[in-house]
Amino acid sequence: MRNNLHIQHQGPWKQFARAVALLCLLLLPLFSQAQEEERTRILFLLDASGSMTNTWGDGSENRWQSAKKVLTEIVDSFAGNPNVELALRVYGHLYQPTQRNCNDTRLEVGFSRSSGSYIKTKLQQIKPKGITPISNSLLKAAEDFPKLPGRHIIILMTDGIESCEGDPCAIAHMLETKGIVLKHFVIGFGIEDFESDVFDCVGTNFNVQDESSFKNVMTLIMNRILNETSLQVELLDGQKKPLETDVNMSFYSAQHHVLQYNLYHTLNTSNRPDTLHLDPVTDYDIVVHTIPQVRLDNIILKPNEHNIIKINAAQGLLNYKVQGKVTDSGLANKLKCIVRDSKTKQIVHVQQLGTNEKYLEGTYDLEVLTLPRIYYNGVKISQAKPMDIAIIAPGLLSVLKRAEIVGGIFITDKAGKLEKILELASDTKTETIALQPGSYTLVYRLKNNISMHTTKTVQIEIRTGESQSLNLF
Repeated sequence: MRNNLHIQHQGPWKQFARAVALLCLLLLPLFSQAQEEERTRILFLLDASGSMTNTWGDGSENRWQSAKKVLTEIVDSFAGNPNVELALRVYGHLYQPTQRNCNDTRLEVGFSRSSGSYIKTKLQQIKPKGITPISNSLLKAAEDFPKLPGRHIIILMTDGIESCEGDPCAIAHMLETKGIVLKHFVIGFGIEDFESDVFDCVGTNFNVQDESSFKNVMTLIMNRILNETSLQVELLDGQKKPLETDVNMSFYSAQHHVLQYNLYHTLNTSNRPDTLHLDPVTDYDIVVHTIPQVRLDNIILKPNEHNIIKINAAQGLLNYKVQGKVTDSGLANKLKCIVRDSKTKQIVHVQQLGTNEKYLEGTYDLEVLTLPRIYYNGVKISQAKPMDIAIIAPGLLSVLKRAEIVGGIFITDKAGKLEKILELASDTKTETIALQPGSYTLVYRLKNNISMHTTKTVQIEIRTGESQSLNLF
């Protein structure tokens, strides 16, 4: 009897234990994926061409010896870090320079959390000898990263420019655009300034002249990779206070303009700009989607610091409305207002009738798509007071045609000359046209009539909010 009671008592607990075990098995991939998303993978892309045996300008150790020493120290600094994986790809070490082999590149140590010791061993074994196939090495590097979430970074080290045909900039752009690589760093060993400039489009570019400066640059890069940072974007109003908000901001990589973040600006409970946590590895171009938009380029975030960026974004309201009654419900969608920058004459926006829109403080030219057009030049928009633009409600003219015609609607300008504002549709039997109040002249003839003397002229008076019909022939 006790045994039976014991079995009945333990049964539900065993079932519960099995359920917990099953739940853990189901959640294990999710936990693994969450850990994988935090993984940082750094690929050292190292030049081992023959020129790497040259000494630095001060006559000290050669560049290859310095590279081995500094990389060994960097690798040791990552020992025991579970969130970082390292790999080593080397180029220019497999073939003699006379062979000019542009495929002289190989992944010597693949990614793992325990790759450090293998990288150090491999560095001692490699002997520089060949040329510098940078583009092909970058292209092959795309295959070195696992297809798993994480931060993928390439640190390219070289003492010369591309030896083969290829475009390192295009390859680097492709890797970032496809999301294979988050960031490229380029370290040039004693490269002439005019040659070093060619790497600006690849990534953040450094040019070192000795072992000490090389070590300092590597330390700087590692700080950017490993340390977190925070950011506040202050959108300043007309009084230079950070109170502008509720506008979208896009953060692009500065080198290749690949979108990294897309966020709507907001103020927190303290009425201050909300704090962002962005990856400090990337240099950013920031686009604030005001009208017109504001750009701030080449923003470098300082790691392990709270960064504040101030952007002038004072905005004022433009109210575009109608006085009177619009008889056609679809007409409002046609009476748009084109807004141009008064200085550049570039279109910055097209505003719908009956809407309020924010614009940066400034001077604008407006073109209202009525018939005839209405122009407002030099309209000043400021934060202090909304700008109202009110047009008079148009009237509607329905033109009924019993046959095909050619014709148009004209107005008389100040000099007494006719100016066409609309060409009538020849093959449409009924045409409804919205016209601003005023006097118009309609001129037409039958399309198939070969005599110009059959041309007819009709005077029309349009009143706001009223509709009228006109029969032709």
